[in-house]
Amino acid sequence: MYNVYVKKQGSYNPDLMGEFSNIQDAIQLANEIKSKDESISYTIEETTGHFDSYGEPLSTVVKRG
Repeated sequence: MYNVYVKKQGSYNPDLMGEFSNIQDAIQLANEIKSKDESISYTIEETTGHFDSYGEPLSTVVKRG
């Protein structure tokens, strides 16, 4: 599963914009959002379905922009 997070300039926490099973769909959404507003940044993370000792999902950053 791939999650797309968008962080706006001046905000503290990124917003989850979508969850995808296909990396290409996640990249397409991130690029569409970035093309509308160049001041934002995005992160695409791949989740494994496993959790750490605090109950947070384990994930790996796939792409940033």
